[in-house]
Amino acid sequence: MVNNMIDKDIIKFAWMSLWRRKLRTILTLIGIMIGTAGIITMVSLGVGLEESVTGEFESGNMTNIEVYPGVNMGPTEGNSIKILKRENVNELKQLDGVKAVTPIYQTYGELNIGRESVGANFTGIDTKEVDELGYQLKEGRFPRKDSIILGSSLEGQISKNNKKDLLRSSSSISFSDGFSELEKNNTSKKYRTRITGVLKSTGGAEDYSVIMDIDELIDMVEEKNDTKDIIEKEGYSNIRVVANDMDEIDRLSKEINDKGYMAYSIKNMIEQVGSVFKFLQLFLGGIGSIALIVAAVGITNTMIMSTYERTKEIGVNKVIGASVRDIRKQFLYEATFIGLLGGTAGLILSYILSFLINTIAKIFMSGLEDNITSIPIWLALFAIIFSTAVGILSGLYPANKAAKISVLEALRQE
Repeated sequence: MVNNMIDKDIIKFAWMSLWRRKLRTILTLIGIMIGTAGIITMVSLGVGLEESVTGEFESGNMTNIEVYPGVNMGPTEGNSIKILKRENVNELKQLDGVKAVTPIYQTYGELNIGRESVGANFTGIDTKEVDELGYQLKEGRFPRKDSIILGSSLEGQISKNNKKDLLRSSSSISFSDGFSELEKNNTSKKYRTRITGVLKSTGGAEDYSVIMDIDELIDMVEEKNDTKDIIEKEGYSNIRVVANDMDEIDRLSKEINDKGYMAYSIKNMIEQVGSVFKFLQLFLGGIGSIALIVAAVGITNTMIMSTYERTKEIGVNKVIGASVRDIRKQFLYEATFIGLLGGTAGLILSYILSFLINTIAKIFMSGLEDNITSIPIWLALFAIIFSTAVGILSGLYPANKAAKISVLEALRQE
């Protein structure tokens, strides 16, 4: 109990000593505040960018794996899949942990709605698997063999006149050899169709696509090109594999790659993007920490000057019973207070700066919805702990120096 009282007295005395020289203390606190705010603001930029980018990926279906032909290089060249055919689709359906598989065929064409024409990417899928593919509708219903659905961004390109009766408007599809031909006078055959729905935003290519039955799309392209069996000759654009759950993604991706394909999943992309942004946060934090290092030198300088100015006071304290340990504690407490108070002020300043940056960015960058900076709880706690630790480390040398001052030397001071 006595020891606790002594510690409380030392803390109280350290606090009072700190504010005896208010201007010097405040200037030192400002240095720590700026250094802490610099670190938090710089790291929060990296965190905000990471959340914005990964948020776009996470809006898609996290259990999807996109499969492409393998790359013909290295020792696995003989095993690489050169084009994707129907037998490849069947092979992937046999894998354990697979919920659904659809081949995907893509081509560019023109969607005609009433008197309006919109260039679009046409994506053919197996509509029998549509319920398992993770698509969600904003309105309408999923397509059958003779109908289509629109991506959310593509819907936005259609004029307001047609939007009102979009799902009831007469529409047709046409294909041409070049975009310039579409602009001039498209005389290619038009295929009648109906729009039955509009997709919710996925954050992917589907937002800008027309989704339809793959067999219907292939038949149109073969008729337009006057050819047959284009899948046997050119292959599908890619194959989409839907895993039963997230835990199956890594295993399935490895199995698919081992079979000579190239597999990409949103989960893999997020992990890769995350590792890049972790490095970016470390880099930005390193830049911001320069100011805190300068502030740490300021704390050390302040505390060393304090030991010279309070030499006689230290001697008197020792005479009345203060131990070397007590003197060391007092100076360490003072340095700790500077680090803690400066870090707390820096955190408050960081929140203000973050709010201003995000507000100004949204004013000047039209269409920006996500914040540029983000301060998660772990960053706020880290900043307080780190600034306090900097204060303690900066006070170690002055505290030891003060503790080593002899009583006789101290009392001889005027």
